[in-house]
Amino acid sequence: MNVPYMSTNSNELLGECLFGKVRRQILSTLMSHPDRSFYVLELIRLLQSGRGAVQRELERLSRVGILIRVRRGNQVHFRVNRDCLIYRELRSIFAKTTGLVETLESILEPFFPEMGIVFIHGEYAAGTAGDESPIRLAVVGDVNPGRLGECARLFQERTGRRLAASLWTTRELRRGFTLGDSAVGSLLGGDKIFLRGSRTDLDVITTRQEDLFSGIFPGGTRPDR
Repeated sequence: MNVPYMSTNSNELLGECLFGKVRRQILSTLMSHPDRSFYVLELIRLLQSGRGAVQRELERLSRVGILIRVRRGNQVHFRVNRDCLIYRELRSIFAKTTGLVETLESILEPFFPEMGIVFIHGEYAAGTAGDESPIRLAVVGDVNPGRLGECARLFQERTGRRLAASLWTTRELRRGFTLGDSAVGSLLGGDKIFLRGSRTDLDVITTRQEDLFSGIFPGGTRPDR
């Protein structure tokens, strides 16, 4: 198993401002693998941190209910507490400030000129993904499907996580939204982590032309009608 890739970009620096080094490493590792537990010596080896610092942070995090502490024989295991009041918020923070998203960005970057909007959606963006949950990616643009498939292969090779990517044109999204297509509705709803573009860009695509002019012209009437 790999420890989440870490980088020194702005997102990672944001994580450093919010959490101390050892606490950030522990939470990043456990939040990225919510379906399994880790014993203390395993975490010390993975994080390459001192025994005392790791044990102190684990005890603090379990004391406030962020982690669950379980003894199994001679080993003490820790795992994330999905019932913690701020579990989803923490998953969201670490999704945006650890290297999984940054690795995906670096792989996709050469093709960004061909992509209009790119975002992660589904379980990972919502903070509910398990170890086996794929990272769901939506791409709006004119990128070659073969290139997107190669990006998915590289991502799995580097992170051990499967990338489930869907490719859309703006016309497909607008038509699906207008017709009430359930797949498009599911895609547009819920939490998102934008790699390129924004929620505003999506709103423009799925807004009917007459709505774009409402509030600008009396009665929403376009000047060319």
